[in-house]
Amino acid sequence: MRVISFDVWGTLLSLEKMLSYIVEEVASLSGLSSSQVESAFKEARRRAKELRYAGKLPAREAVFICQDLFAEVLGVDVDVVRRACARAVIVADESMVLPGVRKALSHLSADFKLVCVGNVQFWPSAQTRILLERFGISQFLKRHFFSDEVGVFKPDKAIFREVAVRMGVAEKEILHVGDRVKEDFEGARAAGCKAYLVKEGVPLDEQLLEFLDEMGWID
Repeated sequence: MRVISFDVWGTLLSLEKMLSYIVEEVASLSGLSSSQVESAFKEARRRAKELRYAGKLPAREAVFICQDLFAEVLGVDVDVVRRACARAVIVADESMVLPGVRKALSHLSADFKLVCVGNVQFWPSAQTRILLERFGISQFLKRHFFSDEVGVFKPDKAIFREVAVRMGVAEKEILHVGDRVKEDFEGARAAGCKAYLVKEGVPLDEQLLEFLDEMGWID
């Protein structure tokens, strides 16, 4: 095993916190209540998920489509949604980083090539990149793979194949770590990679290092 790829949201960074920041910023800009915005966001995410699983959400255009969808459900101009996403990146703090992430990456970066592989829908990968830089995560990553840049979503085999090609390894030499059964665990396994499904509430360094030791992949 030579490469470890990490899902971003729910594995390295807190998706719940990011969504809460966006809700609050949309509420501030639109004058709507947080509960109204949260309800609309849930509905927009539900519709976006349906489109994606139906194969009707092109990965490279997903952000524009999803932001338009959110604005339509809310009844506001799409620029409100775009501004809110940008402002969320500005106000986000270090609590976004999930427990044990930095320790895990720091420890593993000495022996493995580390990358991230993330799906993008309501905000562009450029904004996720800013957060990964701000919080000192990108310093451990050799490369970033995002659906809006690669052109496919997890669990499509093609995104894992892209990792293998770009990193110069075979799929069987990749361990993908993530929190979603379909997108991360099953998707990686179907692509010929190894996979680890993270346990919620357990620091990443503790659970991942224990798993790697049990598998005999670290000393």
